[in-house]
This record gives sequence, structure tokens and C-alpha cells, in this order.
Amino acid sequence: MAQKVQVKDVYSGRRGFLTDTEYNREMEEWSRATQKLSKAQAALFTKGKRRNHTYKTGKKAGKTEGKLRNHIQYQMKSDAGEVAGVAFQFPVHGIFREYGVGRGTPRNMVGHTSRSMSDWLSGSLNKQEDKLLAIVAEHEGDKYIRVFMGVKK
Repeated sequence: MAQKVQVKDVYSGRRGFLTDTEYNREMEEWSRATQKLSKAQAALFTKGKRRNHTYKTGKKAGKTEGKLRNHIQYQMKSDAGEVAGVAFQFPVHGIFREYGVGRGTPRNMVGHTSRSMSDWLSGSLNKQEDKLLAIVAEHEGDKYIRVFMGVKK
């Protein structure tokens, strides 16, 4: 006879594991909260673009760039109706800001960009890491406990 394994989550107080629907909803909430935190960090930049800028010439002709905080998006990846991953999308200048790189770095040459480092993205992800791990463990833990203990559902 199959044993029913039930655990109380000390953080949420729930008993049992997340259903696929609950898991997808919590992943959506986590993604939205991480996006919001990243936008708040990017909003702290005092230098940079003041408004949208459309390039008139060169390789970027016709492309428009704006404030980083206005262009941070996320996309949920799913497999068989279950969230399998989350991708964050932002303009390429966001990664330059994260690592503090640019033409002329570390010294500022005339006419070139010099950026200071800011962990607007990795800092946000690090702050949200424990929440993500708890969500995934609560959803996937059931599978692994059953395999480990030899319990059949």
C-alpha cells in the first residue's frame, strides 16, 4: 500500500506540495517581483539616457533605446503546461552597466563611454534566490521524496 508523505512548510505553513497550477502562479508572482526589484534598482541610475533616443546613422540607425528601467521584461517558458524557466529581457546596455564596461573603460577617453558597475540585475536575482528555491523545492520535492522513499503515488 502506498504511503502518503506530507510535510509542513515552515515558511508558508502549508501542508503538502504545490499543484501545477499553484506552482505556475507562484512562479509568475516571483518573476513579477524580481522584475519590479530590477526596475527599482535600474531607476537609481542618475546618469545615462534621459528619454528615448533613436539613432540616425551607423549600425544602430533606426533603433531606439531608452531608460533601462522601462525595458526590463520577463518571459515564462513552459513545458507541458508547467513553468520550466524564466527569461529576463532587457536592452544590451543593461549588461554593460552590470559589468561597468564601455569603450574607454577604465579611463574615460574623449567621446567614449565610461560606466560604473551596478549589480542592478545580479543583486535583484540574489535577493530573490531563496524564494525561487523554496517554490521549486515545494513543487518538485514531492517527486524526489517519492523516489527516495520508494513511495508510489
